[in-house]
This record gives sequence, C-alpha cells and structure tokens, in this order.
Amino acid sequence: MNRLYLIHFEQKYEHAQHYLGLSNNLERRLEEHRSGQGNPLMKAVTQAAIPWRVVRTWPDADRMREVQLKSRHNTKKLCPICNPQSW
Repeated sequence: MNRLYLIHFEQKYEHAQHYLGLSNNLERRLEEHRSGQGNPLMKAVTQAAIPWRVVRTWPDADRMREVQLKSRHNTKKLCPICNPQSW
C-alpha cells in the first residue's frame, strides 16, 4: 500500500520547511531519510541536523495524488503545525 506523507522541518532549510513524499514502505523510507539517503532535500536537512517529523499521511495514495499536491507549491496549507486552524 502506497502512503503519501508530509514531513515538517522544525526550522527552514533555505526556503523549504516541508517535504512531501510517497512510499510503499513508509518505515523503511523514513529510516532512509534519517540516515541521509534518498532525496537530496532530506539528505541536506539531515546533514544540517534539523529536526523533522511526519505530520500527516494519506493512505492508499498514488503518484498522481503526489504530483497533484506538489503542483500546488504550498505544502504549508497541508501542514497541521503551520496551519493549525484548518485542523
């Protein structure tokens, strides 16, 4: 089962404060992020020792849904930490 997930960085890395990804094995993928493997942004955030956490998931998502959400260029609106009034 694919799961779309949103990661919130405790502080911005350059312009970014979120990462939106898709995985069929979320725990394995998060471990890859923690070890600095995979996505270049997550690798940079990990190397910069910026704390991060998964703040939202969408079960049974697909690549089309990931592209749809990423194309909005506003993950802040999807984040319950940055946008608590929506939750």
